[in-house]
Amino acid sequence: MLEKSLGRERSNSAVEFKVSIDEHADTYSVVAVRGEVDLHTAPKVQYAIERGAEGVEAVVLDMGAIAFMDSTALSTLMRAKESLENKGTSLRLTAPSKAVERIFVVTGFGDYFDIYPSREAAIPE
Repeated sequence: MLEKSLGRERSNSAVEFKVSIDEHADTYSVVAVRGEVDLHTAPKVQYAIERGAEGVEAVVLDMGAIAFMDSTALSTLMRAKESLENKGTSLRLTAPSKAVERIFVVTGFGDYFDIYPSREAAIPE
């Protein structure tokens, strides 16, 4: 069954939102996001990125399980990238889902970010 919400269709069986710091090494951390990233959940993603950035040179953001992403989420990622770069830390997006790829294509912001095909490819050597 589908319900209309904020002008878009969404499934009642939508993936539950979750963001976590999956790995924290000496030079990088991996932040994984699952579910819908929107006005309500984007601040949690931003907080996890900021926490993951503490003491590392790169934050790897695994986007493979994102079911939906809106312009608020895109804006959050842009601000996070700029903030991290000001501190000498890079934001590396990995394995974007179809939903993420779609918003990057529609907005043209795919070239703005460093995007890698997998976590492994994004981890600094």
